[in-house]
Amino acid sequence: MKRIFTSLFTLLAVATVNSQNIKFIAPELYPEGTAYYKKDKSFYVTSLHLGKVGKVTADGKYTVFVEDKDLISVVGTVIDNKTSTIYVAISDPGASTKTNPATQGKLAKVAAYDLTTGKRKFLVDLGILNTTGTGNFANDLTLDEVGNLYVTNSFAPIIYKIDSKGTASIFAKNDAWAGAGFNLNGITYHKDGFLIAAQMEKGLLYKVDIKNPQNITVIKTDTLKGADGLVLNDANSELLVISNKTNKIYKLTTKDKWVSATVDKSVESIETFPTTGVYVEGKYYVLNAKLNELFNPTPGVPLSTEFTLQEIKF
Repeated sequence: MKRIFTSLFTLLAVATVNSQNIKFIAPELYPEGTAYYKKDKSFYVTSLHLGKVGKVTADGKYTVFVEDKDLISVVGTVIDNKTSTIYVAISDPGASTKTNPATQGKLAKVAAYDLTTGKRKFLVDLGILNTTGTGNFANDLTLDEVGNLYVTNSFAPIIYKIDSKGTASIFAKNDAWAGAGFNLNGITYHKDGFLIAAQMEKGLLYKVDIKNPQNITVIKTDTLKGADGLVLNDANSELLVISNKTNKIYKLTTKDKWVSATVDKSVESIETFPTTGVYVEGKYYVLNAKLNELFNPTPGVPLSTEFTLQEIKF
């Protein structure tokens, strides 16, 4: 009997420790991006594989929010809680059920949807602005305080800007962001008036001045290979860097306004290929996307049906 109670206590303890991890069932979804809508207290997730936008409640119930023929692979996402608008990056890396030769490696668009009605507000083609001769992959996006969007292109050395009316332009270009594989990836806005962007292949972080986008500097810190999503806390004093190469989430802090940064701690992802995350009411959640199953499938192994928003505790 004592052994039974001991085992039961152990199970309860494990459940308590993991109780904040939000698991949800969404067959073959392979979500890449996530954002949080304060009004309905729900997470919204994209789908690299099915080209959808879905909603995940705190108790792990998944429902489809947007289905749109123009959504091939949906990558990064961000929510403007002031206007109840969700923005999503659209690309085609060749892993979608909607992949086709006309869009694979060439697509870079952003769509905006009303979170109260689900109706599309605009669809912007960023790829037509790219004259570098490279391919296109709209990856991650962030919002500044007045509603401007900034979007990374992982196949071209470009950060785009989209104003609140849906007008797009090239915000910044830098030859250092060019190269084979995935380059620019995660991006976030700092309230002091600059962007922080991650270069996945090199593992570098860049600081980009909003008022003078030619002012681009490398943040002096550890090289973080596979750097994907970036998450700043509300105070802008901590930065999470999510690496799908090491399956780790790193916490960085700074003493000089992100001229340099120190990696304080790291946490293992509980599943493979963490991508992006979000800061919600003092807690960090990171999406475990399992994208390795799409890009490097194991013969005979079925695609996943369950995914996790992992609460990150340091």
